[in-house]
Amino acid sequence: MSSAASATRQAAGGAATKLAGTGVPVVRALGAGREQIRPHVQDSPHQRGGRFTNIEPPSPPVESDGSLLRDMVRRPGRPQRPVRVLTPAFTLPGFDDARADLAATWLGHATVLVELDGVRILTDPVLSRRCSPSELVGPARLHPAPSTVAGLPVVDVVLISHDHYDHLDYETVVEIALTRPEVLFVAPVGVGAHLQAWGIAPERIRQADWGQALTLPVAGRSITFTCCPARHFSGRFLDRNLTQWASWGVRGPAHSFFFSGDSGFTERFAETGATVGPFDLTLIAIGAYDPLWPDIHLNPEEAITVHRMLSGSSVGDAVMMPIHWGTFNLARHTWSDPVRRLLPSAQSEAAAVLIPPPGGRIDLIHRSGDGLHDPSWWERSA
Repeated sequence: MSSAASATRQAAGGAATKLAGTGVPVVRALGAGREQIRPHVQDSPHQRGGRFTNIEPPSPPVESDGSLLRDMVRRPGRPQRPVRVLTPAFTLPGFDDARADLAATWLGHATVLVELDGVRILTDPVLSRRCSPSELVGPARLHPAPSTVAGLPVVDVVLISHDHYDHLDYETVVEIALTRPEVLFVAPVGVGAHLQAWGIAPERIRQADWGQALTLPVAGRSITFTCCPARHFSGRFLDRNLTQWASWGVRGPAHSFFFSGDSGFTERFAETGATVGPFDLTLIAIGAYDPLWPDIHLNPEEAITVHRMLSGSSVGDAVMMPIHWGTFNLARHTWSDPVRRLLPSAQSEAAAVLIPPPGGRIDLIHRSGDGLHDPSWWERSA
């Protein structure tokens, strides 16, 4: 690790200590316990026996031949060559805080900085080296983070899909909360308990359950965040499904986007498209799939189907930006398999897909930005 990166992590650790109090960092990173979470979720109708459940029954189990551990040890998801990482251009030259009507900067995995009608929304911020409660173990980045928290522009809202480590990172979230007191946190019910356990004031947290919408005044504009169903699970330790998991439909005065978070395939996406959509931009997970866990992650072909469900008759105008691939090795497929499978599926379905490299920004209104002039950048790493 470089001295600059080490200093950044030390600063983040110091920020965490100041905001969240003392304690063993690994233990604190686990978040809230059952009793802390209970008041946040007690009124949710989407629980059975005190735990959240998916709407669909689980798929029949697939018999494993015992190769899972062997395949993961081989680490087939590593790129063959270094991944191209760009320094994000968050603002336009000559402007300190220029904001687009609709633009997105991919910062790796499910972390995207979306500019929506002049409001900046950061999804599932994970900028640490590992998606783990520890710096010593757990999946490590396959490429450097394009930005530190300090390098981000002004952010108005942090939008969280669920509480898994690769979507809710203790160090990143706490540093954002400490250094950016203007940021609001929007999350599914129960996740707010983790944020409060880390010292984030309740008045900075907004929570919603499936089917609920939050209309918030943000940066002088009215933005509606609709909490939509997803097919997944939650948990940061051994006790699972105490908090809700969700996808989000976000709508501003003139534009909209959809954020899948983590999900397997569900027909509920069609309902979301009909009731909350259609969307101008979809951020949909395409990686970490496997036949052994078909219910919790979309494969690339399913992701295109979901994009169509969310776009309706406007599919020709809507743009999909794939997320949740290429940053962490979380499955047995190769590093480039998600994109290799995505592109022919998108072509056959006449779906517009833009794939920026990590750190790349795309302006959807002007159809300009990184990833458009070099759409096959990923092939050089595969």
